[in-house]
Amino acid sequence: MVLRAVALLVGVYIAWQARFALLPFVLGGIAVYMLTPVVDRLASLVPAESHRGDVLRRGVAVLVLYLIVGLALFGLGLALVPVAADQIARFVDELPDLIAGAREELNELLSEYQDRVPVAAQERIGGYADEWTDGVASGIAATARGSLAWLTGTLGLLIGLLALPFWMFYVLRDRHFAAKNFLQAVPAPAQADVSNVLLMVDRMIGRYIRAQIMLGIVVGAAVGLGLTVMGVELSLALGLFAGVTALIPIIGPWLGGVPAVVIVAATEPELLPWVVLLYVVVQQLENNLLVPRVHGHALDLHPAMIILLLVVAGSVFGFIGLIVIVPLSAILRELFWYADHRFTGATPEQALRRTGIGRRLLHAAATEPPAAAEPARDEEPPSPEDGGAPGGEAGP
Repeated sequence: MVLRAVALLVGVYIAWQARFALLPFVLGGIAVYMLTPVVDRLASLVPAESHRGDVLRRGVAVLVLYLIVGLALFGLGLALVPVAADQIARFVDELPDLIAGAREELNELLSEYQDRVPVAAQERIGGYADEWTDGVASGIAATARGSLAWLTGTLGLLIGLLALPFWMFYVLRDRHFAAKNFLQAVPAPAQADVSNVLLMVDRMIGRYIRAQIMLGIVVGAAVGLGLTVMGVELSLALGLFAGVTALIPIIGPWLGGVPAVVIVAATEPELLPWVVLLYVVVQQLENNLLVPRVHGHALDLHPAMIILLLVVAGSVFGFIGLIVIVPLSAILRELFWYADHRFTGATPEQALRRTGIGRRLLHAAATEPPAAAEPARDEEPPSPEDGGAPGGEAGP
């Protein structure tokens, strides 16, 4: 036990030291959660009656998914790249005029500042500015001294990005087998319960991540369309940025609006109130309409309950509470239902069937055609008579 604890602490320390290089794999893990149901469905179309055949069919499913995603991205690029290139070209052409206009505005502000602000106040403000400049210079020097570490971290990040597609391939193909290997280290009497708990947590986190990605797509499309209608420069890029930052709970929509406000203030100040209004409306619709409904559907939580949970968690636990309260509540609800049925004498299989996840699994199994039934997944190659037998299942 002590050795395991020490190994765990060493692993956590190493992961923390390599956190910058591991960032691509965090993003890849989110993508794996989103794509796993698609891989499962594609793999179910290929019959397999052995562990080796199951590995093969999941590998083929991942390759097919990679091909579909690649073609979709290629088609999207053909449709959007010309528009984006035109917007960038026009922005670059107008950049000298924008810089000249900004310089004139700055000179006017400085002239007005010198005329209206008393000399004593100007000297005091100048002293503060000198101190701030010295601080910035010290920060730049410290950054330069740490440039080697930064370059090393960047190299690790690039290697991680290059290795990410291959890593995702093996994770998507073998994640079910990894779970089985983990369960082999659990005492036999507790294996069924541990398997069920892992299944419930995995399904809830996956549904939450997919709901967040759906929200990001909706927000990005709404912002991009609104800015395009207004004629804002780089509207597609700003919409994409808004969609990506929308994946960050609570503060994401506000972060997504910063570049748009800066660009519009510098290029077309008369549109600034309308752009701010667009982001405010999108943010309010997301937090008060989309988040409760999308998360409620994904996690089986009523929208009114989600709003109440966000209010209570924000006031008690602050920002962290706002981020984790929705998926955590859904997971705890499933675990409570499961534990309640187990303590009243139900078997692990019966307790799982009475949870929300269990009911969804039963419904999915009932609606699947017979040819898509889950094959046997024994750790050792099964005998010919084992094909498709219920005894070949491991866990729920």
